[in-house]
Amino acid sequence: MFDGVPRQPVRTEFRFDAASPMVVTVTFSPWRSRAVTWRIGRELLHRGLYEESGEGDVQVWPMQHEGNDRAWMLLESRDSSAVFELPAAEVGQWLDVTYESVPAAAEAAVLDWDDFLGELLGG
Repeated sequence: MFDGVPRQPVRTEFRFDAASPMVVTVTFSPWRSRAVTWRIGRELLHRGLYEESGEGDVQVWPMQHEGNDRAWMLLESRDSSAVFELPAAEVGQWLDVTYESVPAAAEAAVLDWDDFLGELLGG
């Protein structure tokens, strides 16, 4: 339980597109609801596995229990919010593969800024 709300498993898919390397796409598919997709900063997610990261709509932070290889991710919108428990080692390994594909230092050179800003601005 988290603040009196029972935990529920949620099928989650993480995707990375090397053409837009600064973000990862995460689709949450709850059992009795429609899927919801969020685009989350790759660095924010990575940092959040080890220290508090993000502010506002997306926040990620490691669990404080010693030996617990988990992290929390808080997503908030105008209408609702949700907290997810992440397997930090698995997410970290997946992120390592994305950084092998496009290192952080190369993100700006690879990014198609017109497409990125168009997506960001909703058009």
